[in-house]
Amino acid sequence: MAVHDFGSLQDALLDPTKVVRQSPLTDGIFDRLTQVLLAAKEAGRLNSPHDAMALFRHVLRRQSLRAGQQAQLRVPSGVGWPTRTDWASFGIRAHSESSGHLLIEARPWRAAWLGDSDNPVFEDVFAERNVRLDWQRPIDPFLGEASGFDTYVSPGQREAVRSAFLLPTGETLVVALPTGSGKSFVAQAPVLARGLEGGLSLCVVPTTALALDQARQMRQMLRRRYPRREVPALAWHAGLRTEERAAIKSAIREGRQGILYCSPEAVTGALLPSLYDAARAGLISYIIVDEAHLVSQWGDGFRPAFQMLAGVRRGLLEACPEARRFRTLLMSATLAPDTVETIDALFGPARTVQMVASVHLRPEPQYWVHREDDPEDKDRKVLELLRQAPRPFILYVTKRSDAKRWMRLLRSEGYARIECFHGETPHADRLRIIDQWSEGGLDGIVATSAFGVGIDKRDVRTVIHAAVPETLDRFYQEVGRGGRDGCPSASFLIYSREDQETAYQIASPSLISDDLAFERWTTMYGQSVQLDAIGQLLEVDLAVVPPRLRRQSDYNQSWNMRTLIMMARAGLLELESQPPSRIAQLEDEGESAFELRSDEHWSKFFQRTVVGMSEFGHLSRERFEALIGQERQRSFDTATENRAVLDKLLSGSTEVSLLLDHLYRSNAPGRSVIVSRACGGCPTHRRDGTATTDYPAPPAYGIEQVGHFDLSLFSARFPHLDVSQPIILPLEDPLDDDEIGSLLRNFVAMFGVREIATSSSFRKRSAALSVLHKQSDDHVLLLQTLEEEMLRPSSYELPRVTLWTDAMGRTLPRELFFMKRPLHVIILSASTPDPWNFARRIADTGSNVLAVDQFNLGARL
Repeated sequence: MAVHDFGSLQDALLDPTKVVRQSPLTDGIFDRLTQVLLAAKEAGRLNSPHDAMALFRHVLRRQSLRAGQQAQLRVPSGVGWPTRTDWASFGIRAHSESSGHLLIEARPWRAAWLGDSDNPVFEDVFAERNVRLDWQRPIDPFLGEASGFDTYVSPGQREAVRSAFLLPTGETLVVALPTGSGKSFVAQAPVLARGLEGGLSLCVVPTTALALDQARQMRQMLRRRYPRREVPALAWHAGLRTEERAAIKSAIREGRQGILYCSPEAVTGALLPSLYDAARAGLISYIIVDEAHLVSQWGDGFRPAFQMLAGVRRGLLEACPEARRFRTLLMSATLAPDTVETIDALFGPARTVQMVASVHLRPEPQYWVHREDDPEDKDRKVLELLRQAPRPFILYVTKRSDAKRWMRLLRSEGYARIECFHGETPHADRLRIIDQWSEGGLDGIVATSAFGVGIDKRDVRTVIHAAVPETLDRFYQEVGRGGRDGCPSASFLIYSREDQETAYQIASPSLISDDLAFERWTTMYGQSVQLDAIGQLLEVDLAVVPPRLRRQSDYNQSWNMRTLIMMARAGLLELESQPPSRIAQLEDEGESAFELRSDEHWSKFFQRTVVGMSEFGHLSRERFEALIGQERQRSFDTATENRAVLDKLLSGSTEVSLLLDHLYRSNAPGRSVIVSRACGGCPTHRRDGTATTDYPAPPAYGIEQVGHFDLSLFSARFPHLDVSQPIILPLEDPLDDDEIGSLLRNFVAMFGVREIATSSSFRKRSAALSVLHKQSDDHVLLLQTLEEEMLRPSSYELPRVTLWTDAMGRTLPRELFFMKRPLHVIILSASTPDPWNFARRIADTGSNVLAVDQFNLGARL
């Protein structure tokens, strides 16, 4: 008997011996209960009553809310099953029955200490009714074929994916898409479309957990796409064996790796030699930095390798053949204007950086904030929440010691279907936990920030912070782990004054003083090696010690690196990179001696870095300290503003969506971000009675600067036409789908058209459109829907054909004639009227008309 609905659950409880697991189940709560009942069948008793009671509460409240009446279940009583008192502690009322069973029902939960005792806390979350608006759009056929998907998740995802393919080589694309909008597919799409031999996509991620999770998803997609291909290891991490590391490096050098997820430290360290070899051979297609908001972090979470990536990227670009330079993508669900400025400074110049931002705030989270300074009362309240909360949940803390303490406490309470994940979690345990979490084998995770950023668990229902994240941005990132399937989620921030002070300390920028920064720089400069004739390119030693410090340490090296990064942000220099040189084994040198010499060689290499000077006043203390002072002040101002915003969140004085709008909105030219506000409910909403999950669709525009398109063949075949103006190609009525298909094939195959715009009705009925991309030399072809374009025109400057049929009406919109395209051919009925003068036909009004016979002849030459 498979438990797949409420009725079959009741049957299983009356006869637990008949429970079997049906895989896969589409309803997570029934799958979890099936696991619990199967374990009980084997053991003859409930192994973890606390986990079971929480799951029964979830399924009972959901059924009650969906059915509109109180749901009840008959459960066994006696040895191994909860007592009436046990059930009551989880908000479940139990009635004795003469049959030896208990009849249980779950009641709504209210908590006076949360400050809104009139309204039950979790009801919307238990109901699991989708609150996310459906903005799916038909996928471009070339990606539908590669991925098996029928739609893009949203217009924002569509434009980000398209822009990743169309970005000029050597340039940078910044992508801002909300959690749940399909950001991961932006990195996956090129590999799926071009295969593992289509160049390396190097995906840099902040945590091992994310690398393993993304690699797991990518492996599944590649196996569906290429079922006969062997998929290599896709994640670089500490748990790899020596031979596995060697295999990945070889695959990178030989162009067989396809995609690799790794940390920034791996890119700037162990992988660097093989990456330079691949770059010289033109075998890198993309460098992708996920969770790119971390690039601008200066607090205790500062990781120099994230910002040093900019120099490695620049060095790898210079090593590439000019015609085979890779593209750079920096992606995040949340990018504040300050972060985008940092990206421009490190990954620019700004003229080579473009941005796709389609940002709406998440409608799923419902926010609750409560301060409790007494440690025991705080623990008690979090435990009370966990007894009532929908599953699965994540409990976030800041410190590893707190994560371990909470894990011990929850285990002692009786919870078994939970795990703990932090920065010191062993690799084998990480793999196991991520697999169990992804497959529904765990109901909860106790975690630090080492877990969860970007991990795609779609049905997380509850996120509890038992500490204060250092910024509103980090809080929103972690809250975003909940409700990724579009159903409401609950967010609780239970904090103390001590937690608040810890967050302030972590968020404070750890910035070097102006005088010591100048001293560090002049020391590094004085011992640098000049790499060019004019002294603009320098190799500096990160191990040098300023005179007043006297001794070397890892701490000193880290501060030297911070100094260089701060100088780069201030515009004093650019971070660069040089290809590493290898050493050869001497004839009479033994293996151990050669290995020792190699280790010493690479140790020295990785403690040196290359910079390009962009400010001639870098040796003037006055000029240096002025520029560094400006950058320092910018960092402090940002930190001060972040603290003020965080205080407003903690006080509940301002609606959460207003705080997030203020954090992410930008009016900078070329970096505009318009935030579509949404809030599932927060202290302000509950106080004012104004909560709403309605929100407008955010604008979604692709990049404007795309690669160059050679139209010389078209101009040579049709010299009488002006490609700078729209070209009319009239067809006699009735329009013939086969003739149109033939025309479109020739435009794509012969003349490099990369964009086709048609009505949605023609797109649905035309089989030719679904395979038209195969006529393109790179198999990339965009299909636009005219109905959508009439509301929001696309901006890609691609060779284009617009097919205007009667399905769109007889009136040709004038806007079509003002689209900026290198080539724009409009195919239409010969009887279509001139939009400026309805008394005449558009085909009779000018010289920029291409007869179908002329075109067919030119296409055959």
